[in-house]
Amino acid sequence: TEILKTFIHNEPVAVEGSTDSTAERLRQLKLKGERKTISSLAVTKPIHTDRGKSQTNEIFLDIIERINVLFSSTGSLQNYTIDGVLQLKSYLSGSPQLSLALNENVVLGRDGGPTYGAVVLDDCNFHQCVNYDSFEHDRALTFVPPDGEFAAMSYRMTGEYTVPFRVAPIVEEYGPEMIEFIVKIRADIPPRNFGSNVVISFPVPKCTQSVSFEHAGGPQPGESAAYKSSERSVVWTVKKFTGGSEHILRSRIALTQRISSAVKREIGPVSMQFEIPMFNVSGLQVRYLHITDRGKSYKPHRWVRYITQASSYVARVGAGSGH
Repeated sequence: TEILKTFIHNEPVAVEGSTDSTAERLRQLKLKGERKTISSLAVTKPIHTDRGKSQTNEIFLDIIERINVLFSSTGSLQNYTIDGVLQLKSYLSGSPQLSLALNENVVLGRDGGPTYGAVVLDDCNFHQCVNYDSFEHDRALTFVPPDGEFAAMSYRMTGEYTVPFRVAPIVEEYGPEMIEFIVKIRADIPPRNFGSNVVISFPVPKCTQSVSFEHAGGPQPGESAAYKSSERSVVWTVKKFTGGSEHILRSRIALTQRISSAVKREIGPVSMQFEIPMFNVSGLQVRYLHITDRGKSYKPHRWVRYITQASSYVARVGAGSGH
């Protein structure tokens, strides 16, 4: 525990397998910089505006993961990081002590040992109210939740996880003064999941005169594309991007001058913003969340959500070819 206290940074931010080497791994963790609270874009409305008006004992837990992904111009994955947070909001009477447990296969740090099938945290932070004495033994945290919203734990992960969306951009010459830019996106998530309010954007050349669009199979409900001339960019929106589906947009870019390699290089990169409810890529799971005080006889309502958000999701664009 003393080792843990030395190498874990505590900072305030706002349901239901261990080895002796864990402490050594914690000793080697390098917690760099300050963590900021990650607020969920999915929570567009407050759950309760006044704790005193709550008529039921409830606790809300969001497991929010913001992902940073970079694809090369050939579609290969160049960078993948996850910044996650366990965000809680408590409306429990009597200030009870809670226990929250994660996967038993959570591994702290990368020491070169086998990690197949494990959920590897490169580093982590705990809120100052959290007691992590038993975390290295059973991956459980105990705490008395403070008023309002707080982050019980934040973490960072790196590796080659499954990407929720595959992006394939193609640049082609459609005429001496027209470029066709094709963007194909596939949702590599289960069909029961979906990307919400997906926004795809990319810059176009400064010499762009106009842009016309063609949606493969026709635009779906909630799908649209627009050219913003003042920003020299195209914005493509898909309100609901279902897992396993594919969307293709063809943008025909009319230019005021002849095509050159320099003009084609002004197209891209392609950026995405999205949120995927009830889904996470890391495999981090909450095993249980319950009251440990024996004197508390009531059973609270526990609400747990998994949310994946795009922090920086970018695909580079190649020079393309002639038509």
